Order: sequence, then C-alpha cells, then structure tokens
Amino acid sequence: MIFDIHAHLMGPELPGRAFWDGFTRLAAVQTGRTEERIRRRLHDIYDLTGEKLIQDMDEAGVDKVMIMPIDWGLVRAFQESPGATMDIWEQHVLHAEVAGKYPDRMVTFACIDPRRPNAVELLQRAVSELGMVGLKIHPAAGFFPNDPVVYPMYKKALDLGLPVMVHTGPEPKPLYSRHCQPVYLDDVAADFPDLTIIMAHAGLSAWWQEAAGIASVCANVYLDISGWQAPARLRPLEFYTNLRSLVSTVGAGRILWGSDYPALRLLMSESAWAKAITDPPQVAADHGISFTEEEIAAIMGGNAARLLGL
Repeated sequence: MIFDIHAHLMGPELPGRAFWDGFTRLAAVQTGRTEERIRRRLHDIYDLTGEKLIQDMDEAGVDKVMIMPIDWGLVRAFQESPGATMDIWEQHVLHAEVAGKYPDRMVTFACIDPRRPNAVELLQRAVSELGMVGLKIHPAAGFFPNDPVVYPMYKKALDLGLPVMVHTGPEPKPLYSRHCQPVYLDDVAADFPDLTIIMAHAGLSAWWQEAAGIASVCANVYLDISGWQAPARLRPLEFYTNLRSLVSTVGAGRILWGSDYPALRLLMSESAWAKAITDPPQVAADHGISFTEEEIAAIMGGNAARLLGL
C-alpha cells in the first residue's frame, strides 16, 4: 500500500489570499521566475473537489491519502487581506464531503487553532459529525506547540484516540517560523507519552536533524517527509544522504511519506515524488546509499496504515 499522509484541498480562498501572496513571492525567489508567471500557474494547484488529487494518485499508484484543512484564520494578515480564508468549520465540512465521495481512498484530519475559545468542541464535532481520524496543529499561526493553551487539545485527542500532527519547519510569510522548531515537541512528547505525535515535514531542510534527534529519544514521535520534494529534485545526493541518515537515526518504522499536495505539485508530480522513494536514482547507489524493500514499504504506507488502523 502507498499512503500519502499529508495533503490538502486548496483554492483562492483556501487557505486565503495572504498565503498565496507569500507563496508566490517565495516561489519566484526560489525558482528565478517572475511573480506574474507563478500566479498564472496557480490554477494548476487549485483543487477544491479532489478530482485532480484522485487523478494524480491513480497516476502515481497511491492507494490512500489523508487530507486536512489549515487553520490560519486567527492570523491578522489573513483576517485583513482581500479574499479572506474560508470559515474554519466550512473548511472541515468541505474536506469531509470530498473524502465522503472517495471513502476507499481518503481519510481526514481536523485542523483547529487551539486559541479558538471553542477549539475542543470543534475537535469533538469534527470527529463525531464528520468522521475525522486525527488532529493537525499549525504553530506557524503564532503559538508554540508546548504552550499550555494547546494542552487541552492534546488531552482531547488522547481521549479520542487520535494521532496529532504538528507542523515543523519554516513557512512563507506572513506566517511565523520560529514557533515551528521541532525541539518544542520534546516537551509535548514527555508530557503526553501515550499520544502519537507526527512531526509534519520532519523540520524541513532547516531543522531535520533536530527533528531526528527529538524523535530518536521519543518513541511516540513519527516524522513525515512531505515538503522534501525540492532537495529530491534539485539536490538529489543531499536528499538521499539526509533521508538515509533519518532512517538510520529514527528507524524506518516511524517515517511517513507525504506530499503536502497540491502546494508542491508544480515542483514535482505525485508520481515523481513516489518514485523518488520506491525507485531511487543511480546517484544514490553510486554513493553507497540504499534502502531495503522493507524500509521502503514501511515509509510509503505501511506505517501510516498501522498508525491509523487501516
């Protein structure tokens, strides 16, 4: 089984204008293309129906995917920018409805800012009314994951038997990257040793070693490698060297493959990203880097299926 553990539905109003402005500026800097050219290609990313996602999954041989909304609604820039983000409950309903059209292919996580006064209630409703099977916490909205304000959400997730995914790694502006260092999850893992924690993006290129170090001493912490497409495509030797180090440090049994679909769709297709793990290029072998069939099977879907009981 191939299981993409990290994906979203996205459109002009979801996550919102502020995100797409920051995304466009960053993509232009990283690729050397003009912002105008990037904006013209955004329609290739937008997918609020799940139809593009299913097509790309079929092409890539992906069996299942986890989709989730993103709660940046309390970030001032999102509140003030034209084309403000969709209401957070509407986002949850949308993801649940799309997943309901593909019950054998999609599952959903909730994503709720813990600073919302009704955050715990929303999580309960997302599970009981919409069938969501996990929780996403996104500290880039302006809080630390070990802040006491988040702890009621962890407690509720534990009571409901949900894994909790927490974003780690830098984010485009106007989001706040310093809140997303993996080290802050060490406190959470210690205070909630029975809670399954997924470090989304495994810290990215900025903090992947920190993420690996924390996970190596926290048996309840998993790492998802969504967002690692840029080095996989542009700096493959660095990518495979770091991935091998990640596997050797943490163990293949706690690493999850994901895509962060569709944000990186223009950089690397779902098919190419899956193949990057299932069939590494010769450059990896030339430098003595390899992965066993068992490691690949675990990373590509075995771990996610076990974690979610699927």
